[in-house]
This record gives sequence, C-alpha cells and structure tokens, in this order.
Amino acid sequence: MNIIKKIKNVFKQAFTSGWSVEKLTLSFCMGIYIAFSPFPGAHTIMMLIAKWMFKLNFPVLFVATSINNPWTMVPFFTFDYIFGYWFLHQFIGWDPGWSISLSKIMGSGKICLFSFLIGGNILGIFFALTAYPIMIFIFKRLVNRFKISEKLGI
Repeated sequence: MNIIKKIKNVFKQAFTSGWSVEKLTLSFCMGIYIAFSPFPGAHTIMMLIAKWMFKLNFPVLFVATSINNPWTMVPFFTFDYIFGYWFLHQFIGWDPGWSISLSKIMGSGKICLFSFLIGGNILGIFFALTAYPIMIFIFKRLVNRFKISEKLGI
C-alpha cells in the first residue's frame, strides 16, 4: 500500500469514525492558531495539550499545525513580528521604553519581544476565526462524501 493510500485511509477514518463536523473544524482551527503562535519549539507540545484538553481529532490538528514547518517558520515568525510591531507601535501608539528586547535575552539585535508575542497571538486568533466558516463548509462536504462512498463500498 503506497503512502498516498495510507494518508487517504487515515483521513477517511477521521471523517467517518463519528467525529462531528464541528469537532473536525475546531481541530483544524486550533491547529491554525498553534501554527501562528509565537512560541518556537512549543508547537508540538501545544498540539498535544490541545488534543488532550479539547478532545480534538489528531490527524486534522496535526495537518493544520504543520503548515508552520521548518521551511515556512521564518516567514511565519517574520509576519508575526511585523504585524505585532505595527499593531503596538503604529496602531496603538505604544512605545514601551521598558519593554523586553531580544538583545537583553539572547544578545541579538534590538527586536521588541512584545511585538512578536502579541502579533503572533492576534494573527493566530484572526486566521483561526477566519478559517472556521470556510472549514466547516469543507468538512461538511468531505464527511458527506466519505459517508456516501462508504455506503456504496467505494
């Protein structure tokens, strides 16, 4: 059995094993939030805790969280920082002179840590909420398709 069929079977089981469309959608949206969250290295731990706390569907949660991977990490975290910097410094107009900078923590350049943390959380929440209506529509169609194909024995 090739890898594509194995992956298809995992998702077929996820969609036909009694998971509600809402729970599948919540699993995906939580994964999107975790992907954008500004805690490098903690995404796997966050994913496992979210799966346990909210009883989420692991394959769907894993796929959504995996959009932030080693190849996409730099653009994700750069976008988190740029948005957070804009939000804190231009939109709100807050220029914390006392704020923690990464230069104090790791000896790197002057980067406002709060911009990164706030930007990542706001974007994670925004994209998770934006994905909800889209994914509920998609999961309704997928669940119906897999249930029909299961009844037909395909």
